[in-house]
Amino acid sequence: MRSFELLDGASAKFWEIDQDGSEVTVRWGRVGTTGQTKVKTFDSAAEAATHEGKLIAEKTRKGYGETTGPTAPASPSRTPAPTPPAPTEHAPPDEESFVFPAAWRRHRSARRGSSGLGRFVPDAAARAATDQLMDRPGGIAEVFEAPATDPAVARAAMAWLEGDPQAPALGAAAVAAAATLGNWDARDKFVAFADLWIAERGLRLAAEAAVELMTLKLDDGLPPGARTGNNQLFGVRFIRVGEQRRNSYGDPAVATVLRVRAALAAATEEEYAEVIEALTPYRAAGAYARAATSLLAPAQLEWVAEDVATALADGDESRATGLLNAAGTPDQVTALAAITSSYPVAGSIETLTTMIDGVGVGAAPALFHWFDDIEWADGQRRLLSLLAALPSDEAMRGLVDRIDVKYVPPALLDAAGRYPARALRFLAEGAAKPIVADLLRSHVLTHPRIVEEALPLLSTAARQRVETIREQAAAVVPAPLSAVPPLLLDPPWDKPRRPVKPVVITGLTDTGAPSVSWLDGEREAWRQTPYPRFSEGPLDWEEVGKSIAAGTAAWYEPSEFFAGAPEELARPLLAKWRVEDTWQAASWMRVVAARFEIDALPAALELVKRNTAEMASVLLPFAAPEVAVLMADAYARLKSVRGTALTWLRRHPAEAARALVPPALDKAGVPRRQAEQALLTLHADGHTETVRAAARGYGEAAAAAIQTLLETDPLTVLPAKLPAMPAWAVPGLLPPVLLRDGAGALPAEAVSNLVMVLALGRSGTPYAGVDIVRQACEPASLAEFAWGLFQRWHTSGGDSKESWTLETLGVVGDDETVRRLTPLILAWPGEGGHARAVTGVQVLARIGTDVALMHLHGIAQRAKFKGLKAAANQKMDEVAAGLGLSADQLADRLVPQFGLDAAGSMVLDYGPRQFTVGFDEQLRPYVADSAGKRLKALPKPGARDDAALAPAAYQQFAALKKDVRTVAADQIRRLERAMVTGRRWTGAEFRQLFVAHPLLWHIVRRLVWAVYDEQDKRIGAIRVAEDRSFSDAHDEQAQLVADARVGVAHPLHLGDSLADWVEVFADYEILQPFAQLSRETFSLTAEEAATSRLTRFEGRTVPTGRVIGLERKGWRRETPQDAGIQGRIELVVGPRQEVVIDLDPGIAVGAMEVFPEQELEMIFLCDGTGNRWSNNTEGQIPLNRLDPIAASEIIRDLTELTA
Repeated sequence: MRSFELLDGASAKFWEIDQDGSEVTVRWGRVGTTGQTKVKTFDSAAEAATHEGKLIAEKTRKGYGETTGPTAPASPSRTPAPTPPAPTEHAPPDEESFVFPAAWRRHRSARRGSSGLGRFVPDAAARAATDQLMDRPGGIAEVFEAPATDPAVARAAMAWLEGDPQAPALGAAAVAAAATLGNWDARDKFVAFADLWIAERGLRLAAEAAVELMTLKLDDGLPPGARTGNNQLFGVRFIRVGEQRRNSYGDPAVATVLRVRAALAAATEEEYAEVIEALTPYRAAGAYARAATSLLAPAQLEWVAEDVATALADGDESRATGLLNAAGTPDQVTALAAITSSYPVAGSIETLTTMIDGVGVGAAPALFHWFDDIEWADGQRRLLSLLAALPSDEAMRGLVDRIDVKYVPPALLDAAGRYPARALRFLAEGAAKPIVADLLRSHVLTHPRIVEEALPLLSTAARQRVETIREQAAAVVPAPLSAVPPLLLDPPWDKPRRPVKPVVITGLTDTGAPSVSWLDGEREAWRQTPYPRFSEGPLDWEEVGKSIAAGTAAWYEPSEFFAGAPEELARPLLAKWRVEDTWQAASWMRVVAARFEIDALPAALELVKRNTAEMASVLLPFAAPEVAVLMADAYARLKSVRGTALTWLRRHPAEAARALVPPALDKAGVPRRQAEQALLTLHADGHTETVRAAARGYGEAAAAAIQTLLETDPLTVLPAKLPAMPAWAVPGLLPPVLLRDGAGALPAEAVSNLVMVLALGRSGTPYAGVDIVRQACEPASLAEFAWGLFQRWHTSGGDSKESWTLETLGVVGDDETVRRLTPLILAWPGEGGHARAVTGVQVLARIGTDVALMHLHGIAQRAKFKGLKAAANQKMDEVAAGLGLSADQLADRLVPQFGLDAAGSMVLDYGPRQFTVGFDEQLRPYVADSAGKRLKALPKPGARDDAALAPAAYQQFAALKKDVRTVAADQIRRLERAMVTGRRWTGAEFRQLFVAHPLLWHIVRRLVWAVYDEQDKRIGAIRVAEDRSFSDAHDEQAQLVADARVGVAHPLHLGDSLADWVEVFADYEILQPFAQLSRETFSLTAEEAATSRLTRFEGRTVPTGRVIGLERKGWRRETPQDAGIQGRIELVVGPRQEVVIDLDPGIAVGAMEVFPEQELEMIFLCDGTGNRWSNNTEGQIPLNRLDPIAASEIIRDLTELTA
């Protein structure tokens, strides 16, 4: 196999090719990933060889450098292709010698002794390039006539421009310096001056000119301050003592010096000695002249050491950055890195590769220093790609230690592929982290020979981890082929597909009238959707209507008009209105659709056609032929909208089928394929009879043709192009999949086909073969296999083309999948992965177990990122609607019982031993043995315990404790919110959902519950006693009828009985889960109640973190405005009631530290209709409209915020 690399700016790619007889295998991708693999078969080995040569020639022309060699490390990680039954291992590479990669040579500035040096040839076009750089209005000479130009510089420059053969090197340098004026963005072109000097005056003068250039700078001669631009006349002068050049990364002078150095590196010994002699006098000159000599001749170690020391002493960042190109020891590089700016260095592949050429693996500490200091994806990936190529313990240890940092896992995989023995040591020692443990398992199975050699070198704990992996792998027994589902041995995609001539019936048309249908509460919710307003003050609706009719309305007026104008004015104009401005249309179009229903459909359709990805959901209530065709197209073509399209198909199956039969029977083409796919989706979703009925409406021929479509074997419904199998999906490295009948694990060939079965699924619609797999395979092992696939995808870089691995978790995942995935979903938006997090939310909903929905609800309540929170809430609403419940009612039912009995305990069976586990009133776990004796913890399985039962029981309890912690936190937060918002339950619901629940009743009995009449007036209060009966404040038994209205009592509702309840809870030593009876209450002053402003808190300055903390209490930050600043935080109190806090300077999204403090500029109550950017009081309403509890809680929140 031959390997090549291309390192170009932010891009680091590898490409490999291997010929085996008549087959050519190519693997390619970004360095640090396992990439993609493609195999092509030819008629003969000769043809294959010709093809291989052609591809290699193409790659080398594009700048790829070959890294193949007996000592060169491999570029990407050496993961075997996915088809072999087990991984194979090649001869171990040399892991101690660092060979500078050939692909890096085109970026570095070589020094004498660098590997791969060739003959230096000046660019023949250098004269033309420099002439172009010097071409400026007035001529380059006017720079030397400027008052700021040093007279000595001017004389030398004019001599050079006049072609004087005796012109000094200073003149050549001065002309080059002047040419930079106005050409700040052409840094790389300036090396042409070096080529010109070498070609026309020789290497010695070129070296002298390069040094002189480093001592010069442009200056307009004006005092410090603002420049107007038209009064500047630049000249060239010498750098003064104490001045710094601009950052060396962008300095044309440094690039020019390094170009001369490339020629000097390839010079003869005589030429080199001559140049050193010419440079030596400059050692007595200024700091920048001395630094230039070190850059030119880094082999002069004394020079470099002296210049590094003085740059550090002076704190000169520019010299330090430049001297990274001359450094010859790791200590020098580490010291220089400490005073350089991380971003410019990380952005310069030239500086980085040149530095590594000088110090080799000793560059690792500096590379990690810059990596830890920046938050820039391209720069981080560039640094990691370099670190992965360094054969050192420090590099490998640093990657393992940073495994939780984005972009590191792919780099660690790359490093592990290059240096497997070293990787084994550090992975084994660091496998306490789950992600490292997963990498260790794959690594151990990939490199069995290296494992044997490395075991004696490992610590006891690390050795035990490796041995456990080997024992588990050895215990997996492959099932006989006769027990494997035929789909996984002889899949339909391996069989030739016979084309079937489709039945074509043209001229069919759906004549059904458009319709609209709303889910319960949906229309009112859409009408209440908040949307931005930009008008100043109330609009004159009649005048705005005339402007819309004439096409002269301001950009913001139509949305406000159709959302708020009187119906008799707005409805007649809807038919003519065409949306022009789509900003925030997803919000205001909901209001328009809810107001005008079917009359709003034309405008909604046009809006969705213009921006389907963001606007498709506004069509969910509508059914019409055009909507059906649009949704079929979105379902087939747009991954981001596929979920919305599928929701629409399921919501309107009859209308969809009727509209899609005509295109499904029309001539072959994209519309037909899309319609067929949508009809088959309805068929698979249980709407077969609906599709048949729709087809019968078009006649017998249409019905017969559609029936033929429906009878198509779903296993044969395959995409025109099968998904490529990822190189990391190696059967032997993935968790084993056990068959339900106990026959053993799927053999390797079946595992490869299982991967294809999962990859063929589409968002929301798995491939039909998944049902066969589910029936044959043990669910827990199938879920573990899917997680293994996901983990390998995730650690290999998470290529979006292979995101089916994430979606697969929703198809075969289980509760353990949910527990693992939820923390990632919460973290992804902060890493730039919002879309991935939203997909994760959809995965949780598809898993659909009580635990999955519980975690989904938790995300909806506590996610830090607004977009993720909205996506989770939307998915909760969809699930609730499907069950005929509200989102709150669904959340009530999402608390699993976890297999606990009525007393809240369960028995765990170890075989010869049994243990009872449960939870006390504060939901702390306890364990008792069979004699009832309390234990400190659940014992670990022992040698005498059942080998299958005991580990499963131990793991079950570990998962149970995690789930209960999640439940406790979420439910306590929900119940406190219910107290504040006035949530009510019937007596029957209260008994069923809370009192009878084996876990929740522990929380419920630590609160006071109020009973209310139909007018929401308190008529009593109760608590839940230890025997689950009810008692009142006098500790006497109370009754609760089934149709009573119950809620968490707010202290303001308890009135005079509050003191009695405090005494009861004190007597029984009941600790409340949150402040209820002890809750401090507040009220508005008479002056505040008459206005809309809470001025008592205005003008206060508070930490930004505290402001963000309000989100835990139901507040929400506004959508980011200009520059990503959130200048408001709001609390929706009720319909048309929002409390708004204006913040100054506002919260910088994703960078809270930018503005660490916020002034509470203005706090007011509004109805949500005012202009966000207006200073008037439009939309503000008096505070006396607030419910007393709402007012108390708002003041309480702000009191805590400003304390």
